[in-house]
Amino acid sequence: MVTMADALEDRNLANNFTNLGLNGNYNSPSNVHVEIRLHKGVYKSDVEKQRDSIISRILTSKIYNWRPFNVYKELDSLVSKILIGSAEIPDGELLNFDGIEAERIHTHFYSVKDFGGLPHEISTTDDEAVGSYQWEIPCKEFEELWENLIFADNIKNELLAYVSALLQLSRLDANTNILSMNRLVLLYGPPGTGKTTLCKALAQRLSIHQNSIYKRSIFIEVNSHSLFSKWFSESGKLVLKMFNQIEELAEDPKTFVCVLIDEVESLTMGRNASFQKHEPSDSVRAVNAVLTQIDKIRRFNNVLVLTTSNITEALDAAFVDRTDICRFVGNPTTHAIYSMLFDAIKELQRVGVINREQEVEPFCNWDTNGCNDESKCLWNL
Repeated sequence: MVTMADALEDRNLANNFTNLGLNGNYNSPSNVHVEIRLHKGVYKSDVEKQRDSIISRILTSKIYNWRPFNVYKELDSLVSKILIGSAEIPDGELLNFDGIEAERIHTHFYSVKDFGGLPHEISTTDDEAVGSYQWEIPCKEFEELWENLIFADNIKNELLAYVSALLQLSRLDANTNILSMNRLVLLYGPPGTGKTTLCKALAQRLSIHQNSIYKRSIFIEVNSHSLFSKWFSESGKLVLKMFNQIEELAEDPKTFVCVLIDEVESLTMGRNASFQKHEPSDSVRAVNAVLTQIDKIRRFNNVLVLTTSNITEALDAAFVDRTDICRFVGNPTTHAIYSMLFDAIKELQRVGVINREQEVEPFCNWDTNGCNDESKCLWNL
């Protein structure tokens, strides 16, 4: 049996990227994604004919990885946002387009859906509860999450590159007996570090990058706590019904389904610990049901399961062993905190709450000796 420590210790993403050929050099990316968000009511065909002009402007501009590119005047009536990035370059680094081939620039045109998450109920004979909330993505609610998430390491791009590779291998019908792929991701760490938000932002990116493959993308946030029944033996049935709903969506090969199970420890608590504490066997049945259903849905190559946990010690070792990626998300560093406060101040200045004449400098433009008084004040916070 794989122990919790073994399962978490052996997940070295950097080595995986190297083996898969995803570890591009940090000077010039081999693949760049250009995401072009259209105004409501604008058709893709209206903007596609200007693609070459857009790319030409990008290649001659100073672009920072996953930072918005200003929409120029000729596109104002058609395009609301352009975001450019590569999973091979650290977040916020200057992109170098020297020598990049035209076919390596992937252009994605998309529109966002305005409606929020729709509740979906599950029920047994005596219980009825909201089992999940579902969004059709890309959606307005998840916009700008990605570029506003700031981490001390390169976790955003590592996850995007690795998960994209998993999905591509799955679409190629790679033999899962040789390449173990469950398309199951676990993010763990202290509460409040952005794990859930990162999952939503990752799903949004994937839905945009794959919109030429899938006609529709669905994001399902499972309400873990609603899957426990007050009636003995009913919890396992609720879990089964929840996954049946996921399977119904996944039956359509043109639909990409991304499932988020937040605080997954509530559904996958270690069974050995449960027996030692003499806890009700219904919780053990629920864990068994989750593991069985995860094994079952792996046959769908259009399903990705994202999970988060604040208490990794409580997780069942069999669940952790099924994950493709276990990634720690820690508390932000001082530099990351400064960047978050900087973005918050710039937004308050934009809406007129804070005086715009008080200039605060981005961290990358100064050091503690040469910065202005406003920036020093923010740093000292």
